[in-house]
Amino acid sequence: MSEKTRTDILREEVVIPKVVRQKADAAFEMILAESGAGKAIRLRQRRRKRYAAAAAVAALLLSTVTAGAAYLKWSRGLERDLAVTEEQKGKAQSTCLAGFPNLSVEDKGIVVTAQQSIVDNNYGYLAFKVEGFEKGKGKEPGFESLSIRVDGREDISYTYGMYDGDEEKVNEDGSFEYLIMLYGDKEKGSFKDKKIDVEFSGLGVVTEKAGSARDVIEGKWAFSWQLTGSDEIYTAKVSEKLGDTGALVTGAEVSPISIKAVYDFPAKMVKEEAVDESSGTVYETDMLAEPPLLAGVKLKDGTLVTDTQGGRMGYTDGGKKVYEECFAMGRILDVDEVESLLFIKKIPEEEKNLGENDMFVVKIR
Repeated sequence: MSEKTRTDILREEVVIPKVVRQKADAAFEMILAESGAGKAIRLRQRRRKRYAAAAAVAALLLSTVTAGAAYLKWSRGLERDLAVTEEQKGKAQSTCLAGFPNLSVEDKGIVVTAQQSIVDNNYGYLAFKVEGFEKGKGKEPGFESLSIRVDGREDISYTYGMYDGDEEKVNEDGSFEYLIMLYGDKEKGSFKDKKIDVEFSGLGVVTEKAGSARDVIEGKWAFSWQLTGSDEIYTAKVSEKLGDTGALVTGAEVSPISIKAVYDFPAKMVKEEAVDESSGTVYETDMLAEPPLLAGVKLKDGTLVTDTQGGRMGYTDGGKKVYEECFAMGRILDVDEVESLLFIKKIPEEEKNLGENDMFVVKIR
């Protein structure tokens, strides 16, 4: 099956086996990360909905970029989404995990500011502030096109979206934020200390169904700066069986905004129950078996952190035995406080809050 066909199936949710329904988002993002087609998808983070979009590549605009005075004012969206404490802010700034480019571009009366970046070994978050655009009540603003280059490369995978999906998320001054999540490749340090070029064009109102902008203001806003980042990482070799699933966890990595697990999991096909959502027909189909899903971490004080975002998953040895999962976290982790990795024993048929009894807990220190 071609990459395009697999992507379309996941996007349209035509047939998704019950036991892998909650893995569809991660699998979709993995396909995007490893395929040349559809490298960008639009993300409404809090509602966990994803909409496909083509990444347009536009010529650089010769605009004047002004650098304001250095200040450490965190993005409202990142601060809220990552639930950052004051202590974490201080450490993130001192370790260069958080960067503050503070670059602004004005065009057609709209000012866009590159506010902040958060970058570790595998992933990155970017926050932009948009001022001067009246979107109207209940409408979602969006750019007509977006292009991103890192170190001159255009084959970057990312998700993006406006932070103010709900009316109350608009700032008091009428501004709103545009958040981008960068997905690294399989090599560590994909973004740290790299030059990044970001260009937006055409600001208008988008609809969830179409995903394209209308009532567009034909401006362009281009930025270029060097990302900072943290290379802090904890690695561990382990040998822990995950029950009778046939999976053996052999390695772990923890960075400030990402986690990774390496499994010994020989590839095999299994029968799964599937549902044709157009007709409701239930039938069996052959699926490639997957190990228990990496779900988060347990801290030394007993706290479970299970807010994983998108990432990559799959075999790294040609689909034979060595399987890896690497996910971004929706929280900043104190790497020294992480004691264990968490794996879901069984994905429930219905949504519910999972507790420690629903997890395999693998100690990594």
